[in-house]
Order: sequence, then C-alpha cells, then structure tokens
Amino acid sequence: MCAACLLGWSVSYTYGQLRVIAEGMLPDAVAQWWPLAVYGPWFVAALSILRATVQQRRAHRSWSVLLTASAVAVALCVGHSSRSLMAFVMFGMPPVTALVCFWELIGQVSSRQEARQGAHAQRSPGT
Repeated sequence: MCAACLLGWSVSYTYGQLRVIAEGMLPDAVAQWWPLAVYGPWFVAALSILRATVQQRRAHRSWSVLLTASAVAVALCVGHSSRSLMAFVMFGMPPVTALVCFWELIGQVSSRQEARQGAHAQRSPGT
C-alpha cells in the first residue's frame, strides 16, 4: 500500500513539474496536457509489465519504454532546475521514486504468483 501511495505521489508531483516546464514554452491549453507525452508511454508500459507479470511472461520491451520515460522525466525536471546539488536531488528524485515504487509493486505481484504456484505444486493429484 505504501509503495502504491508513493507511486501516485511521485507521478503527480513530477507531472506538475513537467507542466510548469511546458507552460514556459507552450500555450496553457497545450502545456497542461504535454506531460502525457512522457507519462502516457510510462503508464502503458507499466500496465503491460503488470499484465506480463500476472501471465508469467517477460516484458523486456515494456521495461525499456518505462526506463526511457523515467530517464526523460528525470532529465527534463533536473534540466530546468537551478544548478545546485540539492535542486538536482529534489527535482530528480520523484521520477526515480516512481520507478522504484513500481518495481516494488511488480515484485509483490510476482512473489504472490510464485507463492500460489508453490502451494499448488505441494498438493498431490491423489489428495
């Protein structure tokens, strides 16, 4: 639950940062939707990874999309901050936190899948 809450906070915080960055260069009507160019592929890849995890398949391409979108979010947020180390940490940390929280959620789903398989494997057909 904690990972899900932090994931939501990180994405919403970063979304706001990206919108503020876009407002300096784009009309307001476009700027409010511009962060979807980063987080749209992020969410689609996240859903694909979640589905692949539940179906016990690999999702290499989706992980690469997720990592690329996270790197773009970090680069944009850090690139438009002041040049201090503290600003880099403050603005770069939320996209990284979103990625780490999602990774932890996927770990929870996959460990539950493994636990269920282990319980089914221990039963013998004759019992």
